[in-house]
Amino acid sequence: MKICSMILLVFFVCAPALTAEEPADERYSRSVVGLEVTYQMWDEDRPWAKTTPQTRSGSAVLLEGSYLLTDAQMVDHATLIQLATFGRSRQVEPEIVAIDTEVNLALLRVNDPGALEGLEPIGLAAATPTSGTVLMARWRGQQLEMAASRITRFEVRRGWGGGVEHTFLFMRTDMAGGGWGEPVFESGALVGLTVSQSEMLSRAVPVEILRRFIAKATANGPYTGFPALGVMWQTNSDPAVSRFLGQEGEPRGILIRQVPWGTSACGVLKPRDILLELDGQTLDAEGFYLHPLFGRLRFGQHLAENYDLGDTVKVRVLRDHRELELDMTLRGYPSGLDLIPYHRQGQPAYVIAGGLVIRELDVPYLRTWGKDWDKNAPIGLLHYFSVFREGQTPSSRRKIIIMMVLPSPYNVGYQYSRDEVIDSINGQPVDSIADVVAAFKEPLDRFHLLELSPGSSRRQIVLDAQGFESATADILEEYGIPAALHLSDQPPVNGDGDCPGDY
Repeated sequence: MKICSMILLVFFVCAPALTAEEPADERYSRSVVGLEVTYQMWDEDRPWAKTTPQTRSGSAVLLEGSYLLTDAQMVDHATLIQLATFGRSRQVEPEIVAIDTEVNLALLRVNDPGALEGLEPIGLAAATPTSGTVLMARWRGQQLEMAASRITRFEVRRGWGGGVEHTFLFMRTDMAGGGWGEPVFESGALVGLTVSQSEMLSRAVPVEILRRFIAKATANGPYTGFPALGVMWQTNSDPAVSRFLGQEGEPRGILIRQVPWGTSACGVLKPRDILLELDGQTLDAEGFYLHPLFGRLRFGQHLAENYDLGDTVKVRVLRDHRELELDMTLRGYPSGLDLIPYHRQGQPAYVIAGGLVIRELDVPYLRTWGKDWDKNAPIGLLHYFSVFREGQTPSSRRKIIIMMVLPSPYNVGYQYSRDEVIDSINGQPVDSIADVVAAFKEPLDRFHLLELSPGSSRRQIVLDAQGFESATADILEEYGIPAALHLSDQPPVNGDGDCPGDY
């Protein structure tokens, strides 16, 4: 098979169409591999412990350089990753090169050349097809399972976690239970990688984003993620509002509502700006621009597909009845910049104080309410997620909650308190577990006073400071808990930028 190298990257090969003599399943069988992943999650209801180890199976695709491409969810919380090259019993553990939860992609590498014997890397397509039928492939029961999948649409959405928005390829497929890193092929080349599936509608990351991820993951130096605008905005659909803000004629552009701290727009855009153009791309009143391949898309794709962190783009806004052209330096928008993070690495930060189990609120905890957590979790917690998820500021990094109370004579009367948001402890605002620990060191007149947020079942909790330490020790022993405290495994994400008056 003739392979033509492109100048930019060794695995950006121009794969020719399959020959008539070689069926598709035979060709793809040499490029699709299975992954067997053992993983162990932290118990969100008992943050000092882990759950029972479990396994998940999925797919990966072999690229030049002994690289394997799969989705980030496949290797999330992995303790062991094994490569299953089908038809052979040898097990190999690939090395993780890069994981990006923002775009839900992971790149692995096999360092044992013998493990890839008989396999053949596949090239990336020049572009994602916009219509017609493509092929999804995976190994199951020692057989290559392939399914024709009909392209239905392209849509810009957020990824698995964080604020990066990019295009997803939606396909109607015959493959049941997909969405775990199945490669998508057309004419002997990779055009996408599945990251989720609902019933028979599969969602894949298209090759335009795959190519960018692979380039970043294999570049010299640490991995850098994708840029995002990061603003909260609304459609500019009300002519009265647009005229009030100084816009003549039909509404166009999007109305900026808030500019979260640390985002690309922080210090550049302001609330009540109308964003008219982004890097020369004219935005309509719903935030769409004209993509040269996919047609009308939301503007997030333009940044993800064409730019890196640190690049500068020009934006045109209508502000105070005048059009301005401004320079914006692009940043990422990792989940750690959210007030209520969608994704968290490592153990939950928590402290047990007088039997009160106190932790940071995040989506992994909200998911303990099941598949429909966004409907079934307590309304008070969902309120903070729905309204203030992106509302982090330098003085408010996280929401702190009393997750539950471990009953004891010391805290009698509060044993039914659960999922209450704490505003302050002993007069000190708290937005981290470290703040909670520090606040408990300064009682108020022999008492610890916890002020809870409006909407809680009670407004205050009062604990005896004199018996506090001994009660905590007794409760830990009674409940068999190994440690009263765990601080975050990672430092807070540094949110650069000055956004005065954005909230």
